[in-house]
Amino acid sequence: MSVTASALRELHRIHRQVADLKSQLARGPRQIRAAEELLERSDAAVAAGKQTLTHTKVTADDKQLQLRHREDRIKDLQLKLNQCGSNREYQALKEQIAADQQANSVLSDEILEALEKIDELQAQFAHAQAERARAAQQLDTLRAEAEAHRGQLESELQRVTAELAAAERALPADFKAEYERLARARGESALAQVDDETCSSCYQTLTTQTINDLVMARPVVCRNCGALLYLPEGYEQR
Repeated sequence: MSVTASALRELHRIHRQVADLKSQLARGPRQIRAAEELLERSDAAVAAGKQTLTHTKVTADDKQLQLRHREDRIKDLQLKLNQCGSNREYQALKEQIAADQQANSVLSDEILEALEKIDELQAQFAHAQAERARAAQQLDTLRAEAEAHRGQLESELQRVTAELAAAERALPADFKAEYERLARARGESALAQVDDETCSSCYQTLTTQTINDLVMARPVVCRNCGALLYLPEGYEQR
């Protein structure tokens, strides 16, 4: 197998390694941003839950205050009822008491519903607080992990990038221009191995002439996807 094919294989391997390291470096900030967004949503849910719970409690307190006022008024009317001096006044007081008692019955039902709603909202609020705590813990963990791995990944990327530069310098001159053009534009996808006489990048079947050119160590670009082709190690032409 030609030295050129071996050099291209090595370049492709290093390009994939560089791409993987860059992907790992980018993954940390992406995960952190996703965790920050989750925490922001959790904060909003806690704030909304607190506001709703507070509003519902205030409403329930207002209704309970109204109920006490009406109960006090009913007591006053009942005292007046015992002291009224005419049937007409007596009947009016009876009707007022009955109306207030009916209103209090409705208000009592509303208070009961409000108290049940408060219990439900308190449970939801507690759940939202727990979710917020988990989101904050997850963010702290991701930040710590990203910080712990970043230095190692950056050091490894620096080493592999230097290895790539050395491998590029070893590439024969007649391949360099085409390789450099493709590598600048496409990175690791600039290269593709021939697998069973097809391009491993786009699975296009290659012509016999293309294979012959590769065997002769000529620079060949896939006509379908534009990748610079190379033969696999130990390739034997059919």
